[in-house]
Amino acid sequence: MKTKGLSLASTLVIAAVGLYGCTEGDESVINITSTTTGGGGGGGGTTSTCPAWAAARPIDGDGNDVCQLPASIMQSRSLTAGTVWYMEGTVTVGNGNQQMSVIEGTLESGDPVAAVTLSIEAGTEIKGQTGSFANLIITRGSQIQAIGTAADPIIFSSDDDGYDGTGEWGGLILHGYAPHNECLTADMGAVACNVDSEGESGFAGGYTPDDDSGTLNYVIVTEGGFEFAIGNEINGISMVGVGSETEMEFIQVNGNADDGVEYYGGNVNGKYIVLTGNLDDSVDWDEGWQGNLQHVLVVQSADTNGNVIEADTEGTLDFLSKPTIANATFIGNGSQTTGAVFKATSGGFVHHSVFAFDVSLGATTCVDSADAAMSGTELVFTNVVGACDTSGDVVLVPAPIADAAIDGDWASQAAEAQTATVGTLDIAAINTTYAESVADETFFDATDYAGAVDPDGSDLWYAGWTLPGTL
Repeated sequence: MKTKGLSLASTLVIAAVGLYGCTEGDESVINITSTTTGGGGGGGGTTSTCPAWAAARPIDGDGNDVCQLPASIMQSRSLTAGTVWYMEGTVTVGNGNQQMSVIEGTLESGDPVAAVTLSIEAGTEIKGQTGSFANLIITRGSQIQAIGTAADPIIFSSDDDGYDGTGEWGGLILHGYAPHNECLTADMGAVACNVDSEGESGFAGGYTPDDDSGTLNYVIVTEGGFEFAIGNEINGISMVGVGSETEMEFIQVNGNADDGVEYYGGNVNGKYIVLTGNLDDSVDWDEGWQGNLQHVLVVQSADTNGNVIEADTEGTLDFLSKPTIANATFIGNGSQTTGAVFKATSGGFVHHSVFAFDVSLGATTCVDSADAAMSGTELVFTNVVGACDTSGDVVLVPAPIADAAIDGDWASQAAEAQTATVGTLDIAAINTTYAESVADETFFDATDYAGAVDPDGSDLWYAGWTLPGTL
């Protein structure tokens, strides 16, 4: 497979220094790797060499084999670098999206849930048919092991040239057995949990907080969000009842026509997350998500009509959405002049973070908390810097550090923000002070700055693997 470097231009590094239908009988593994030229190019005409369980398509214009994934994957497979893996439509891994019995792992039909692993090598490209609802669904009981590297990230995109489109294919959907507030915890063991899930992907959810849907490391999802029904697009990455043993680190979602990432219940965590140019909300959560995020860099598109955060509880109030976010930089843009919107009694804990807007937008509000859970109890911001009106509709408790300037490149906090006293992030102390906080003390780094990246430039964790030009 031909390669293309993904290194960022040196000017960017300088600017961002301070960023605070086949047989299933063959055993094989799917690993995804590659540094490739973008897009599929025109067909090369020669038939590709593919494993028996994948359909051979014409070699692409870059000389790469193109192998089409089957609609259903019921045995563990490996996607290898050097081959472009093509999705003509929905690809479902496992059968856990069928109706489940009260026993997790046994379907309502009495059949066992398949345990299928889809492995993807570093550098692999997976491409959805442009203009289609092609998407990848990992169902309950199965796993994705997509383990890229900074030099060779795994890239999900459409099959046209380049990586800069939007709404061209579907997206990535992960299911799990973790709690969802449409399934009451009091019913565990007596009532099956079957949540009708995002993107017509079947059923998800359960009662196992530490469920494991696999690993995403150095994974890029770009150009997604196809409108599969009028007014209904799919998120870049949707997580429905995904548990805390799932690992998600070094993830970029770019140019999605709907939300960048959306959490529907569950306890999944994420670290080193980059969300760029998405057209609706960048981070969205619903239905009782109680996971943790750290080192999150959001730069919204000028064309967005969404928020940097849209927070809901929805479902029942058996338990609220109240995730914990630390060391995030949220740069708002587009038609919305409110950064984060907390509604439907959502809670949340945000620490050591920065909210800002494109200065051309004029008057802006950092947080609209009028419909949120109780401020100072279930909705808490500590050591948060706001380059916007920090009062919102309801004054947050504690109050953000108001009206700190952000430099013209949006690259770092200005001097007065850098010197703002934020102390060392101490999640154990926060959990003690705020009884509603459910943050995982073992997950967070003990940082002493606000924002996504240490302003001393010692760890530019986003550099070298994200799509060039997106920051």
